[in-house]
Amino acid sequence: MQPSHAQYAVVTGGGTGLGRSIALKLVQRGSRVLVAGRRCQPLEETAALGHGGVDVVVADVATVEGRREIVQALPRGSGVRFVVHNAGILDPVGPLRGVELEAWQHAMAVNVEGPVFLTQALLPHLVEGARIAHIGSGAAHKPMPGWGAYCAAKAALHVVYQVYRDELYDARVLVGSVRPGVVDTPMQDHIRRQTPDRFPAVDRFVQLKESGQLHPPENAAAFAVWALTETGDREYGAAEWDIGNPEHYKRWQASRGGS
Repeated sequence: MQPSHAQYAVVTGGGTGLGRSIALKLVQRGSRVLVAGRRCQPLEETAALGHGGVDVVVADVATVEGRREIVQALPRGSGVRFVVHNAGILDPVGPLRGVELEAWQHAMAVNVEGPVFLTQALLPHLVEGARIAHIGSGAAHKPMPGWGAYCAAKAALHVVYQVYRDELYDARVLVGSVRPGVVDTPMQDHIRRQTPDRFPAVDRFVQLKESGQLHPPENAAAFAVWALTETGDREYGAAEWDIGNPEHYKRWQASRGGS
């Protein structure tokens, strides 16, 4: 474990949407942030917005090589204070009875294996009291026809957070989960392009967009970073922090000076 003065943060899927906004919020709080993703240009755009506080690594968290590249991108001797497992994919969308094995395996590699094994790889670099956040979803707790792979992956990720929470607490590594709500990101664009035969609830998500009920990435990121950085050590991992939970929302707003 590294000395506690190091203040790096690692954010996967940091090129767009929620991941980008989380990275920039962490920079504002004084962290130097390493953003990881598969595409260079969006990551570079995040870095430009970070005004010198963001480093970039083009890497696929779903692969052994990609996870190795993320770790190797950390400067020698640096430690990691925060890890945000944000990278995730919705595909394959469609009835579970028709899902192809290769597409299922890729979804699990991105959404579950990535967080499990990147955490493993980063453990020697974590400072005492480091915090790890899994970005959760309501899909982990409610079956959605057409989202079989995504629901299964998010449910698995929810259990992974709980197991790591219990296993790592005595080592002073705190693991939590944050549910940011339905956020206006490129994933939502992808959802709205689905057909009802593949995703029967598509009209609901179209209506959420049209009625302005999607959370802006900046607001969802502010909630996620609040949960990651400002909650107490014991309460951080005790239960998932949910922007849709009235008590959680009220506490977050109070921390910002809201009512």
